[in-house]
Amino acid sequence: MAALALAPLLLAIVLLLLRRGAWLAATVGVIAAGLVAVLGFPTAWPTLRASAVGYFPLILEVALILLFGMTLARLLESSGAMQAISGWVEALAPSRSLGVALVVFGIVPFAESVTGFGIGVTIGVPILVHLGCTLRQSALLGLLGLNAVPWGALGPGTTVAAALAGLDVDALGLASAWINLIPVLIVTAAVLLLTRPGLGGLLGTIAAAGLLWAGILAANAVVGMAPAGIIGSLIVIIGLGALFAVRARSGGLSARLRQALVPYAVLTLGLLAARAVSAAFPSPLAQLAASPPVWLAVACAIAALRVEHGRAIALAAARSWVPIGAATAAFMLMGWIMTTTDMSTAIGTLLPAGLIMLTPWLTATGSVLTGSNTGANSMFTGTLDAAAAAAEVPTMSVVAAGNAAGSLAALAAPPRVAMAVQLADPDTPASARDIAWVQASALIISAVSALVIGLWIQFTL
Repeated sequence: MAALALAPLLLAIVLLLLRRGAWLAATVGVIAAGLVAVLGFPTAWPTLRASAVGYFPLILEVALILLFGMTLARLLESSGAMQAISGWVEALAPSRSLGVALVVFGIVPFAESVTGFGIGVTIGVPILVHLGCTLRQSALLGLLGLNAVPWGALGPGTTVAAALAGLDVDALGLASAWINLIPVLIVTAAVLLLTRPGLGGLLGTIAAAGLLWAGILAANAVVGMAPAGIIGSLIVIIGLGALFAVRARSGGLSARLRQALVPYAVLTLGLLAARAVSAAFPSPLAQLAASPPVWLAVACAIAALRVEHGRAIALAAARSWVPIGAATAAFMLMGWIMTTTDMSTAIGTLLPAGLIMLTPWLTATGSVLTGSNTGANSMFTGTLDAAAAAAEVPTMSVVAAGNAAGSLAALAAPPRVAMAVQLADPDTPASARDIAWVQASALIISAVSALVIGLWIQFTL
């Protein structure tokens, strides 16, 4: 039965390896999971209905986060907001290494936390090129900025994992933040090896990494999961940016930069205020107002006021969203079928008893294949839950470890690597040798992260 339960995952993985498209792989996976559930894992209708009532609204919420996140990214690019932020970094960074630290631990995580989908890479790589990094350095360093992906796009991947494992989403965010120290340390080591800074750059890089991790951890504990990545990365940007401005004797933010930051400010402050109101005065309306898609939509509306042809840009973003949204929803549906019908539990029996160190490799592999921690968590959270139960260790820790390992591994997704290399030199077709070097480096970093996280949970739980 375990082999039968594994069939939908294997079909999806094979199609992803053959590069048939994530939406096709996910759709085939859903159909196969449904057939296997009917044939080998019959489940009572009341059980399915009760689970669907709680889970299907989450599919809609995640789809809307993706839609409005992609729309916001396009509107901000068209309004010149991205260029304004890039120019600010290039103008104030006192050295290449400190500029790199600000980009990797501030700018890229911030953009990724707000919009997701690797958008932070599209901002970070051009800045890194202007700071004097080589093509390969710029591409890899831009990808390393994806070190806060558990909170990317306000955390749909973490939300999915919490729902499938029956965990509180804010508690999972906090547990993921603790374990994410390992990926942050590995990224920090990689940045230092790539940039080889002097003492000032060394201390600045370590400080930036520490601020990001501590800021995200504190935000998870005090505010909650969804805005934690925004808050943590903002702490890095404000801290290093203030130091840069003082050193350069800058008069403050230009009018153009202030305008560029308005949608981000409305999104962050609005979400924080709505969550505070919802906690103080619980109600369905307050809960809806505190939903991330609502404030992403508000930010999109504000950004659209500053661009011409905002409606056309939004429609173009919606067209680009269709295959991504369909694939994500299908992966989530497949994960729900496999979890609710106990197929994931059966797959968990295939793992050697007690070897929970292998579980981070599942989500890491899923993220490399799908390019998304949401897709990876949808595919494997049920299996991680079953493996934790079989090993008699806390589910929270195992799922958080898988979330952290899988999230960092998203940087090694082949389409994302190719995009980063092309961004480093947009006027020249990307070299196969450059792509291969960056791809190999990204895979090594992801593998080291999964290995260390696996060893950590194996010998500490």
